[in-house]
Amino acid sequence: MPSDERSQKRIEDLERRLKSRSADRDLVLQLADLYAAAGRHQQVAALLEGRILADGADWEILGRCCEAFRLLAQPGRALELLEAHAAESTDQAAYWSLHGRMHEDLGDLDRARADHERAIALGPDNAESLYRLGVTLMKAERWDEGIVTFERCIKLDPRMTKAQINIGCIHDQAGDHQKAVLAFQRALEIQPLSVEAHCNLGAAYADLGRKRDAGEEFRKAIEIDPGYSDAYFNLGLIYIEERPEDALVYLRRALELDPENWEIEYYLGVLHFKKGIYETAIRCLQRCREKHPENAKVLYHLGMAYNKSDMPDAAIEALSRLCEIEPRNPDAQFNLGIALDKKGLYDRAREAYRAADRLGSA
Repeated sequence: MPSDERSQKRIEDLERRLKSRSADRDLVLQLADLYAAAGRHQQVAALLEGRILADGADWEILGRCCEAFRLLAQPGRALELLEAHAAESTDQAAYWSLHGRMHEDLGDLDRARADHERAIALGPDNAESLYRLGVTLMKAERWDEGIVTFERCIKLDPRMTKAQINIGCIHDQAGDHQKAVLAFQRALEIQPLSVEAHCNLGAAYADLGRKRDAGEEFRKAIEIDPGYSDAYFNLGLIYIEERPEDALVYLRRALELDPENWEIEYYLGVLHFKKGIYETAIRCLQRCREKHPENAKVLYHLGMAYNKSDMPDAAIEALSRLCEIEPRNPDAQFNLGIALDKKGLYDRAREAYRAADRLGSA
């Protein structure tokens, strides 16, 4: 019997048993584990919230329920639960760390920082609380403070690979790709089988123009975890210019593994555009636009693909919207001029071309 069928049978068995033993905490947690493993976070949240409402909260159930809501992109609901049951928490450091995590997801980084600092004051030897503070500082682009905080994490827990990886990510975001390489190499000294470290090291090599080294790191990540979509995605990106057929294979595999990732679809659209397969490019880019209707790079390539396919009305609509979003983009104006020319709107086309010349020489 396939593993997903066995998992479903186990879920159904636990659901039946819970009907007659609804107060059985162990059964509740076992079922929550199975739901979570199947990616059914809505059912995890409903199950655990029901337990909290019926019997009150214990910290483990409350924490796991809040994490399920966070994974459902409902951190506000998790905060409501946390605050309603604050007095019942037996681990105040963990409580404030989770409280801060929800503020992180809500984008309230000042409150998140205050929460994490409170958690650290209550549990100064907790590397995980320090790590969350470091992530908050990183999101706020307080990079020097973030590095210091992640270094404190590693001092407390020398095996905390994710803190070392984030040091590399900060260097990478700051444009110091060589320091990023050294940080990711250090992460791999800590944990040689870290697919995330291999993938980030590959990206840093790519930023330095070391494509061969980058490819080796992405392939190592795939050897460790053949289902790691980011490694296939990054391989596709480094080959998109020089080895488009290879890039197509890797990007398609990345999309199979992560079908909701619109950026993979975008680069597939770009690749098909470069190959002159405009119909396929348009389909990919239209799906991207459905998810991100105001994304400038999607609108730009979609407008160009419409132009190449002699679809001037669609091109005018997409490129006009792009010009509204980026009024100082000369390429948008120029391609809008092409679409207007194709439609026979010559006066408007001349205006667009003049705008492109004016912006290009500014």
